[in-house]
Amino acid sequence: MSAATVTGRTYTSTRPRGFAPWAPRADTLDLLHLVRGVLDEYAAQLPLTARQIFYRLVGAHGYDKTEAAYARLCEYLNRARRAGIIAFGAIRDDGTVERPAPGWASPAQFWRAVRSTAQRYIHDLSDGQPYHVELWIEATGMVPQAAAVAHRYGVAVYSAGGFNGLTDKYETAQRLAGQSRPAVILHAGDYDPSGCAIIDSLAEDITAFVTELDPGARLDFRRAAVTPAQITRYRLPTAPQKRTDQRGEHMAVTVQAEALPPDVLAAELATAIEAVTDPAAITAARRLGNAERAQILAALDTVPGELGGAR
Repeated sequence: MSAATVTGRTYTSTRPRGFAPWAPRADTLDLLHLVRGVLDEYAAQLPLTARQIFYRLVGAHGYDKTEAAYARLCEYLNRARRAGIIAFGAIRDDGTVERPAPGWASPAQFWRAVRSTAQRYIHDLSDGQPYHVELWIEATGMVPQAAAVAHRYGVAVYSAGGFNGLTDKYETAQRLAGQSRPAVILHAGDYDPSGCAIIDSLAEDITAFVTELDPGARLDFRRAAVTPAQITRYRLPTAPQKRTDQRGEHMAVTVQAEALPPDVLAAELATAIEAVTDPAAITAARRLGNAERAQILAALDTVPGELGGAR
């Protein structure tokens, strides 16, 4: 392949590209050994974000809690993945949004996809629940971890980082206004002026829209993480309020959501969801799903073999 750049520009130096050998110093190897320990410790919650790894190193191994140390760690994680020292899939980066083009190679491929989907079929676990429950996560990189917990209860997960755009707020309001039961929105985000203002702003704006769209709708916004009680209970690392973040009244301490260890975050999210969930209804939905899955697979067995439907 040509080494020429797409734009035709030249550069005096660049970061490593593709897979790149790396011979880190002894102290860096020691740090990467600790990183691998963190990844092993939270194997059930992979992939982790770089900031989650950072906070675990800070809390358990005395790693410097500074932005410079975090930036250095991120560089090491990038080099380690390029060098094959750490698996790419163990760490989540937010980046490409994919919209595959539609189409199938053959009817057989289509039917294989249908059967694979049918084998994973479950009945809607929110069926029969007293509330419509959603889980909103400020850090987009933590959405897969949150979904691994929430989906066990039939709860959808949405990213709610930054101050969402107006169209997004309106579409969210439309979704919540269309519910036939009260809605409970659980939020997990940073405990700092911006993190608190994000959910407060979203709740106020969306509630105002929903009130106009459906005056009878009932919304209940609840904080799942990070809370003052969790900061005390888990002795989370804190930082003073940033001078540049002056929303609302002054906060004596701030804590990022990634400071909660991944397994602790999972447990806290599960507790918050279970508080508004009927376990008997979930059990009934699972049983119904098992029966429906068997019916669907039996129907697929009648598809002619040349189309790939039969086993």
